[in-house]
Parts: sequence; structure tokens; C-alpha cells
Amino acid sequence: MGRVLVVEDDPDILSSLAEVIREDGYEVETAANGYQALEHLSAQMPDLIFLDLMMPGMDGCRFLEEAHHRFPEMQVPVVLLSAASGLSEKAARLGIRRYLPKPFELENVTQIAHEYCPHIPPILLDSDRPV
Repeated sequence: MGRVLVVEDDPDILSSLAEVIREDGYEVETAANGYQALEHLSAQMPDLIFLDLMMPGMDGCRFLEEAHHRFPEMQVPVVLLSAASGLSEKAARLGIRRYLPKPFELENVTQIAHEYCPHIPPILLDSDRPV
């Protein structure tokens, strides 16, 4: 199963991202800031990270610096999320090849998850199974 870490300080965006990725059959972990995200990395590396650039406490840039310092072998693809201008330049400076400017369409999120994570069929809930 593909594991995705979503790091976003806006609770509505965090919830929406997690829900759409989870509905597509992926295991999703969430973090509201860089500190929480580092705790998730310590427990288990995800297959993909969606990372907000501007967050209070530890922003996306600082998180990446600290993650690469603590886990130099980390090869997890990161998708940068931000409403900031110059996002492509910021992503390039951070060594990130994918980014989504806010606001974005949720189908773009699932498309990216499919590109980077092994795709599995969505999990069927008991209520979804035929009788």
C-alpha cells in the first residue's frame, strides 16, 4: 500500500487532501507543521509527501532542511503546496520537481499520488460490498 504524508497547517485543506487520497486507497498520515512531520518520518518513511511551504513554527523549507539532516538517505518525492508567488523558483531552489499552486484541483492530487505511489484498488468498506 502506498503511504502518503500530508503536511498542511490549514485544517480544511489538510482534511480535504487526506480524504481524497485515502478514498483512492492510500494510507495517509497528516501533520499540521514541520515538527509533527518529522515525528512521522522518524516512525516510518512515506512514499510521497505533500508539503505546504508556509506554516507557523517550522515551515516547509526548514522541514526539508531538517529532514535531510536527520535522514540523509531520504529519497521521498515531495510535492510543494503554496499560494506564494514564484513557487516554481522556490521549488527549484529546494530541489523539488513538483508543485501545486493554491488553490488546486483535488484530482491533480490523486493524479500525482498515482504517479509516485504504487496504485492499489480503493479499500472497500463493508457497506460498499455487494450483498
